[in-house]
Amino acid sequence: MNQAEDVEFVLAHNRVYKFHSGTLARNSLRLANMLTEPLAAKLSNNAKNVGVKVRWMIELKAMPTHDYPAGRLGLAELNPTGERADGRTGLIINENGRVPTKIFDHYEAILYAFYNKEIRICDTDILAALAEAIDMIGIAKYLGCVTIISKPVEVALMKHGQALFRSVQSMPVGWVEMALDIRSETIFRECVIHLAGNWKKVRAEPGIMGRLKEDPAVRHLVERYHRRLVAKGKMLETSVMSIYPGDLATPSKDLPIKREEYSKDILVWMALTFFRHWLGQRIISQKGYHADDGGYELYKQLGTAGEAYMDKHVMYQFHAKFPMTKKAMNVLENHLLEIKECIKGVVDKHCILASTCMLDIKKYPVPYLTCVEFEQADLPWAGAKRGRRPGGNDIARENLEAARRMQARQEKEEGLELDEDEELDEYEEGGGEEKRARYE
Repeated sequence: MNQAEDVEFVLAHNRVYKFHSGTLARNSLRLANMLTEPLAAKLSNNAKNVGVKVRWMIELKAMPTHDYPAGRLGLAELNPTGERADGRTGLIINENGRVPTKIFDHYEAILYAFYNKEIRICDTDILAALAEAIDMIGIAKYLGCVTIISKPVEVALMKHGQALFRSVQSMPVGWVEMALDIRSETIFRECVIHLAGNWKKVRAEPGIMGRLKEDPAVRHLVERYHRRLVAKGKMLETSVMSIYPGDLATPSKDLPIKREEYSKDILVWMALTFFRHWLGQRIISQKGYHADDGGYELYKQLGTAGEAYMDKHVMYQFHAKFPMTKKAMNVLENHLLEIKECIKGVVDKHCILASTCMLDIKKYPVPYLTCVEFEQADLPWAGAKRGRRPGGNDIARENLEAARRMQARQEKEEGLELDEDEELDEYEEGGGEEKRARYE
């Protein structure tokens, strides 16, 4: 607390700060390279006696440009009295009629964060918050202190709640870069869910794909999760197309079942046939997992049941092709409603309409699947977390589980061999009796 503030940090003529060299060097790699003893000012005895403490002066020498998004810092030469050798006072920015720059505020926030002061980001507009976060991260990269500000920036962004997640949903590629910079598991996971669910449309955007090509690991990860969604859609469609509700397949316990028993459920069979006719047409029209939305619209209809699909208008078309009495028509439609409820249960069981993202899709619906089950091990930086390696107990547990699996496999194989031997003995005994009977 009583340490000397031996570094003067000049951002502009009216933005001058004094900090401790140890704190700056400990938190920033670039500043650590600047704040070395050979580069320190050689203060005279008179300067030391009058209380001059500043031995380094770091100055913002140039404003941000395309090549230098954080501007450029440099050391200003100090004379033995601790004053600037060139007599300058720092940058003078004329903002008359221009949009005020926030570069000074961002530098100040990061430097204060070295002293555990909270980083504040715009909490009224998520786009403004994103712009501020990007600028701060650019400065942090330049200073070599991203790890110092990553968590405070993430916390500041999370305060926006659903506004943040809506922004992530609208431009996940931009946010995934941010998530990688600050190592935000929540934001990265949210980006992957939206990219994987909407991958077919994302893939058709050259600009977006160009940005994803810069990080092939993220692209491969998104493609892998998209393939899982496709496989999930295939499984659902197979289950729906092959279902026989209730006891339709076995209307009687007396086997073999007579055709009279099956004929009693003729209207149920017709309702099931109509449903499969309609569903088959939708799948052939590429409204299933081949669709741009991954089958979301179709699965949502199936999961809603009722009049969400195959309404009165569609049923009239079937009745025109298969004319029947009014009573039979009503009975068939009731059976169809029961089948729809059964299909709804199948959709619910597959959890394909469940959402794993933080966005409230009931309030802010999205036109694609968001049931990606993201695994923490797929985080790009997961391997570097804490550096923990398997210990003795972990290895012993793995060996024990492997031994148990091996024992179970051997017992299963021995059981199969025993069953085959018994069947062979029975076959030979039966064959011998048949031979004796044939020759007697």
